[in-house]
Amino acid sequence: MQIREVTTPQDWKIFHQVPHYVYQRDPHWIAQLEGDVETIFNPEKNNNFAEGKARLWVLLNEQGKGIGRIAAFVDGKRNRQREKKEGGIGFFECVNNDAAANLLFDTAEGFLAEEGMNYFHAPINFGERDKFWGLLTKGWYPPLYHENYNPTYYQRFLDQRGYQFQEQVFTFGGRVDNISYDRLTQIAGRIRERYNVQSRSIDIKNLRSEGDHIATVYNAAFASMPHFKPLDGGQVYGLLSQMKPVMDPYLTCIAFAGDEPVGFCALMPDINESLRFAKGKLKWWKLPRFFYNMKFGPQKIVKGVAFGIHPDYQRRGVFSEMVDFLANVGDRSNPRTYGNLGLATIRGGNFAMLKAASAALNVYIEREHVSFVKLHTDEAAYEPYETSETGDVQLGNAPDESIYPTH
Repeated sequence: MQIREVTTPQDWKIFHQVPHYVYQRDPHWIAQLEGDVETIFNPEKNNNFAEGKARLWVLLNEQGKGIGRIAAFVDGKRNRQREKKEGGIGFFECVNNDAAANLLFDTAEGFLAEEGMNYFHAPINFGERDKFWGLLTKGWYPPLYHENYNPTYYQRFLDQRGYQFQEQVFTFGGRVDNISYDRLTQIAGRIRERYNVQSRSIDIKNLRSEGDHIATVYNAAFASMPHFKPLDGGQVYGLLSQMKPVMDPYLTCIAFAGDEPVGFCALMPDINESLRFAKGKLKWWKLPRFFYNMKFGPQKIVKGVAFGIHPDYQRRGVFSEMVDFLANVGDRSNPRTYGNLGLATIRGGNFAMLKAASAALNVYIEREHVSFVKLHTDEAAYEPYETSETGDVQLGNAPDESIYPTH
């Protein structure tokens, strides 16, 4: 076997081909868009390169075929703010072969060790935590857009190398027609009257100001979370601008108490099933079929992508008020026009949001992802984040490992 760093267009081609080889017989897998992955490792498009660095590698077998890939990265700014020396590993894909996996991890961990890192986190993203985060450990269904999907044997690789549980991330699923709309309306009426809370749709023509409102709520809502990284309005504006081409203004709202923003709720049509045919390459000539699939596809899913409630208004029913608003705004351009509902990247320790989402939307845990940490030095110590119990939750069965190649 031969491992080499990704530095040329041909290397990138192999990097993208590896998962197609690994998952060729897996009916659930949907290829990540190659452009989305390359953007993460483009210094001109990813601000984490300002004080950080990243490397990518591919692994070739004796016949020169790509059978594995991996990336390692250091977020210098985050490390400086947290006064830690942490490195990340992600975008790992590999055949079911321990020697191949060990060679990939040896290379990635070696890079992080040379950079002086005391902790190795995997599998994570070199950027925001709302995408490409965690190892799928329960619930093998077709992934939502930007959601990791992987075989069961990846956990064996991590366990053998001494990685420990770090954080739990849930994806909730449900049916839109199972939401108790009458109950939501009753709760929302009380909240609006008691706390002077009122939601409105996001103003697509004024995304810069909307970014400030969302950042205000986000920074207050998540300041106590262990992974907190503050956002400013400009950063949120950039994210909203990226989402704008597929954003439905009737699916995103901001709640105000008087003139002060106290909550936000962003839903979007999930595009992953509509992208399945593209096999990771959304060229311009494929766009007509993509938009046709979005409009007429058999599985129309609305996905919750971002939620936040100011601490002063948590446990007061604000989330129910926002959902009620979205369920009734617009002319057939609201969540009721979709069949299925998904809520992604909800942390296992975010108990307030877990409870609010379940109560307001009648959804259930469908998938669980976990991130892991490896302590590189003896003096390093790391406490796992708070978790939620999922032992009684019925989650999807994993495909048999025999469907995956071994060399």
